Amino acid sequence: MFDPLLSTHPSKNGTINPACIAGSGTAQGARIVASEEVDVAFGMPPGKLRRRAGIESLAYVAEGENELSLGTTAAQDALRTSGALANEIDWIVATSETHHNYPSLAAQLHSRLQVREDCAALDVGGGCLGLINAFAVAQSLIGCGQARAVAVVSADVHSRTLTPGRVAGEFGGLFGDGASAFVLRKSSEAGRDANYAFGEFLFGCAGQYADAVSVSDDKDGGLTLQFDGDALSRAAISRMEKTIAALERRSGISRTAVGAFATHQPNPRLMALVARQCGVSEALFPEVSRASGNLGSSTCGTALHLALSAAAKQSPDNQKPIFLASLGPGLLFGGGWISP
Repeated sequence: MFDPLLSTHPSKNGTINPACIAGSGTAQGARIVASEEVDVAFGMPPGKLRRRAGIESLAYVAEGENELSLGTTAAQDALRTSGALANEIDWIVATSETHHNYPSLAAQLHSRLQVREDCAALDVGGGCLGLINAFAVAQSLIGCGQARAVAVVSADVHSRTLTPGRVAGEFGGLFGDGASAFVLRKSSEAGRDANYAFGEFLFGCAGQYADAVSVSDDKDGGLTLQFDGDALSRAAISRMEKTIAALERRSGISRTAVGAFATHQPNPRLMALVARQCGVSEALFPEVSRASGNLGSSTCGTALHLALSAAAKQSPDNQKPIFLASLGPGLLFGGGWISP
C-alpha cells in the first residue's frame, strides 16, 4: 500500500510559498478546574486523570465564553503582535471541532473583528488536524497571489459537548477549551519581527485506524462514542514519529536540529512516549495539555505560539526550525515546518 510519508520527494528547501508568521495569540477558558474535580464529575476515581494521563487541570469556559469569544481574543492578540490592522486582512481561515452553528465560525469572526467586506471567510475541518489544514490553505492563498495577509484562527469548546452523561470520562475528561490565532503575510511584507517562514506541508490518512475513535449524534440528543484508547495511543505514537521522519526527509532538517515540536497533545503521558519514540527531549514539546487538557484543533496552535514566544527571546543566530505535526479522527495526519 502506498504510504505518502514513506515516499521520496525532492526538497524545495522550504520556500514553495512566500508566507511568514507575522504574529500569534492564544486564549483559554477562564475556569481552571483541577483534574480531580473532573474525575468526580465523570464518575471516575479521584486522581485517575492525573495518574493515567498526566493531566493536572483543565481550562473550561466561563459563562458568556464560547468559540467566538475565545477566537476573537486570540485573533486580536495575533493582530496586535503582528502590527497589522484588521482592514489589512484579506482572508479569515477558521477551524473548530466543536463549533457547528451557522453563521460559521469564520463568518462570525469576520463580523466581530470588523474586517473589510471584501475580506473572505472560510472554515476548514479535520478535527485536531484542522489548524495545519488551515495553514496549508492560507499558505496557498498567499503563494498564488490571492492574499497578502491571512488570519488563521482555531477555537474549541469541549466542555459543553463532551459532558458527563453524554460520554465516558476516559474520553470526555481529557478535553479543555481554547483558541489560537496567527497572522500570515507575504515574506516581503511581514516586517523584521516575522522571523519564521513556512516550508512545505504533507498530509495523509491511515484508514486502518479509522475505528479507533468516532463521535456522532444520536436521535435522543446524546453522543454515540466509539473509543479504543489503547489502539489510538499506539497509532498516535507511530504516526507522529513517521510524520516527523517524513518532515526530516522533505525539509533536509534533522530532528536533532529542531528547536521545538508544535504538535497535537492528547495527554502528557502520551507525549512523553512520542518524545522517546522520536529520540528527542520531551522538553522540546511545549507543554499544553498538562495544565489545560487536550484543546482539540487549538492544541497544536497553542504549542506553536509558546514555541514562537520562546524563540523571540533568543538572538536570531540561535533560533532554530520548528516542526508541526498533528492527527485527526480518521486517522488523518499531517505536518509541516517553519524556519527562521
